[in-house]
Amino acid sequence: MTTDETTNMRAQLVSALSSIPSQASHPIAEQMPVGIFRKDAAGRFIFVNARFCQILACTADQILGRTVAEIAAEDSQNPTPRWRPEHVTQAGLHHALIMRTGQQVEREEVHFCPGSPPQHFQVIESAVLGPEKTIDGSQGVMFDITERKQTDGILANDRELLRALLDNSPDHIYFKDTQSRFIKSSAKQALQFGMSTPDGLVGKSDFDVFSDEHARAAFEDEQEVIRTGLPMIGKVEKETWIDGRPDTWALTTKMPLRNRDGEIVGTFGITKDISELKEAERRIADVHKQLLEASRLAGMAEIATNVLHNVGNVLNSVNVSAALVSSRLQNSKLKGLARAVQLMDSHADDLGEFLTRDARGKLLPGYLRGLAQVLEGEHEAMAEELGVLGKSIDHIKKVVASQQSYAGASQVVESLKIDELLDDALRMNAGAVTRHQVRIVKNIPELPALPLDRHRLLQILVNLIDNAKQAMNEAPDESPCLTIGAALVNVADGRALRITVADNGEGIAPENLIRVFALGFTTRKNGHGFGLHSCVLFAQEMGGTLTACSDGLGHGATFVLEIPIETPKG
Repeated sequence: MTTDETTNMRAQLVSALSSIPSQASHPIAEQMPVGIFRKDAAGRFIFVNARFCQILACTADQILGRTVAEIAAEDSQNPTPRWRPEHVTQAGLHHALIMRTGQQVEREEVHFCPGSPPQHFQVIESAVLGPEKTIDGSQGVMFDITERKQTDGILANDRELLRALLDNSPDHIYFKDTQSRFIKSSAKQALQFGMSTPDGLVGKSDFDVFSDEHARAAFEDEQEVIRTGLPMIGKVEKETWIDGRPDTWALTTKMPLRNRDGEIVGTFGITKDISELKEAERRIADVHKQLLEASRLAGMAEIATNVLHNVGNVLNSVNVSAALVSSRLQNSKLKGLARAVQLMDSHADDLGEFLTRDARGKLLPGYLRGLAQVLEGEHEAMAEELGVLGKSIDHIKKVVASQQSYAGASQVVESLKIDELLDDALRMNAGAVTRHQVRIVKNIPELPALPLDRHRLLQILVNLIDNAKQAMNEAPDESPCLTIGAALVNVADGRALRITVADNGEGIAPENLIRVFALGFTTRKNGHGFGLHSCVLFAQEMGGTLTACSDGLGHGATFVLEIPIETPKG
């Protein structure tokens, strides 16, 4: 039953009270499931039915012949008064208003009974007219609206959950009509479109913010969804803006929006901003072009090969990060939101009943709450991977810059935490390390931040870890284990940072220990002998040394890097 129908029915019931004579007992009134009362001109109760007495936990004898104020005064002596002061005040004012004007009044009351939850009642009170149309008193009905209040609370909570999702989702969520005009959107969507609140976007379309080229394509996609009823899932779009801001990239899903009769009345969609990922791809392409140009201009095969070798190690990390972001995008839980909204839409006419009584409906608020957390987790995970991707690309750029100015390269020294730098080097080799199930052991005490050349040192560590990983590929009978250590040691000229990278791989033959850093020397079929050679050059440029030791073939190898630490003067 609709709210209007309920209101009409109650109005008719109140009107029907006038036909009940003012006697001590009325069978019709006694059988009604609502509280009924009548007062004389002075406000004294002259009739109450059983339900009214039950609501107020009083007997008829305790009520009849007295006003509300008189009953409340006597009841106030009880430890738990049943007549609340605000009810007394309201009842007196309303009775006086009815006696003066004859108009009907309504109010809501909350009654608290010890050991029971609060009960909500709607009170409708009107005039009792005498034979000469004089106002002889008032009469009223008390309707129990506790269940409605509870349902309203549940619905309000569900609306708050949905609003929380729309207000806090890092992705753009929106609903449009058949003309592709916005009818509701997430806060993030409205903000990107230049609105301070989502309401400011209502009635607008993509043509108000995007270039005609992109807005037209998006409009045609949505009209196709409306025409066919088929969703458009995971489309990569380039967004161009009419206000001149830089182009952005998005991963978009669009679904048909249906009313309770199953008719398509618009679309709704979810858009994830992947501009950072696209920018990373562009930067990688730019780095690739720089490598080719540097190789062509320099005309030096050794430098070009060295660059490609060093960058190749870092690109493994780039590929891993890009693959993880791509995988998370493909497996995003965005579709779950679409299914939840479709489920709510299919019960638009009985949403309260569905959410409170249907087994699936009861699970929906919790599901939406969990989904919001999952979407937030997805966003944080991808942001973290993009951060790793940015570090790798930045390192690639430094490698290129270093090689382009190799002959007179200067050091860029900054204060660094060695444990964080080692973690970066491991992340850049994470794909291969995980794929080959290499166990990592770190023996790194708490060390202060030290003045170091980040990119030269990082390049050495990336090469040494990659070299150790490959050496362990040739020892299938051993469980691969990579041990990394760091410590500050005293040397003849002061202090030095000593880093050790040890593996339990194939080892190094004694005759090769003196040649392992030579340009072009390698024992691998597909090796080219540039990795360790570049490492020893970087170590020398920082004023340090890089040495190797091994007990022979089958006994693993250890590389020791020592970098002098300049002691601050004064």
